[in-house]
Amino acid sequence: MRKILIPTDFSSNAMGALQYGVGLANAIGNVELTLLHTYEVHSNAGMFVSVSDFMKKDAVDQSLEAIKAVEPRLQNGVTIDSQILRGSTVDLITDFARRNRYDLILMGTQGASGLQEIFFGSTTNAVLKQADGPVLAVPAGYRYTPVGKIVLAIDEEGLEGREMVKPLAVVSKAFDAPVCVFHQSAAFEQDGIDPSVDEALSGIDHSFHYELEDENVNESINNFVTDCGAQLLVMVRRQRGFLEEVFHVSATTRKVFSTPVPLLILKEG
Repeated sequence: MRKILIPTDFSSNAMGALQYGVGLANAIGNVELTLLHTYEVHSNAGMFVSVSDFMKKDAVDQSLEAIKAVEPRLQNGVTIDSQILRGSTVDLITDFARRNRYDLILMGTQGASGLQEIFFGSTTNAVLKQADGPVLAVPAGYRYTPVGKIVLAIDEEGLEGREMVKPLAVVSKAFDAPVCVFHQSAAFEQDGIDPSVDEALSGIDHSFHYELEDENVNESINNFVTDCGAQLLVMVRRQRGFLEEVFHVSATTRKVFSTPVPLLILKEG
């Protein structure tokens, strides 16, 4: 993991994600951090140029301030730069990450306003859906803490191989953090987890933990994360299946997935 992209709107949540990114990069070593801000201009033709120039200058100034604030903390060959781009936020983030081959997109979640929102906030959730690679979402208000344990919540479909879990392996190695594999099944059957999971995690200190199926998957996962004392939750985003159901939003209840610790989403296929 040599390149990490950190989209930002300079909000407190985004700055919290930047602080987390610095801590993560320092632990890994020799990482290039890029702070990316995007902006859109909605104005009539006569005002477009001046408004665009003002927004860009303001973004440049805020980027420099953000970099200046974290530069003293950079260690182990970590560097940071910034990019300011005009256009549609989600498309720019995912395209920029793809074209420049970033290994990870790290974002802060948006705080809930009024009714509960999707845990990620609309932008982060959209980036997660469009991104080709892994996305790490840092909850609003979360303060960077070194990763002592990692929880990998997995369904019965297994893992595609070591390449898929490479981001997890990098974090585990950087912090010397064991992985607790969490799986729900109809019975406490140790063959409930596909053998490919054990194979993909070969070389990583890991253990398996089973629990009877529960309708409230979110609560079960969060309880396990808390009981395990983990500082990172990892899940797999499949084309359809487990994670899609977990993040399903009820238009009636507005009850959605949430987690008290950063969430790393690995991409299938």
